[in-house]
Amino acid sequence: MSHRIAQVQKQIRRVLSELLAKEGEDYGIGMVSINDILLSRDLGGAKVWVSFIAEPDQKTTFAKLIRHSKSIQTHLYKNLPIKKVPIITWILDENPALSYRIDEILDDINPTNRKNPELPPDSYQGGKDSDSLSS
Repeated sequence: MSHRIAQVQKQIRRVLSELLAKEGEDYGIGMVSINDILLSRDLGGAKVWVSFIAEPDQKTTFAKLIRHSKSIQTHLYKNLPIKKVPIITWILDENPALSYRIDEILDDINPTNRKNPELPPDSYQGGKDSDSLSS
C-alpha cells in the first residue's frame, strides 16, 4: 500500500469517527466501530467495514446508517483536505470478534508486526545511550 493511500485512509477514518461520534445518536445508530477501510488505488472508492456496539439488531442499525450515506458523503467532501473524495461503500462487519481473533493469530505467527514486540532475553534494544556502552 502506498504512503498516500495510507494517509487518506487515516483521514477518512478520523473524519468518519468524529462525525459518527457526534451525529450517531441523531442518525439512530448509537456507537459505531469502524473496523477497516480499504481505499482504491485511484482514490475513487473506499470500502468501510463497520459494526455497532451494544446493538442487538446489527442489520436494522446498518440500514439506518445506509439511509444517511448521502449526508455522510457530503460531510466527507467538506472536511477532507483532498481534491478527489472517494465514494463510500459501507459493509457490515457481522463478526468483529472473529476479525480480532484472526489479528491475534497473525500476531502470534509474525510477532515483528506488533507495536511493542517482546524482545528475547538475549537481545538488545539500542537507544540514544547505546553509543555510551563502555566497560
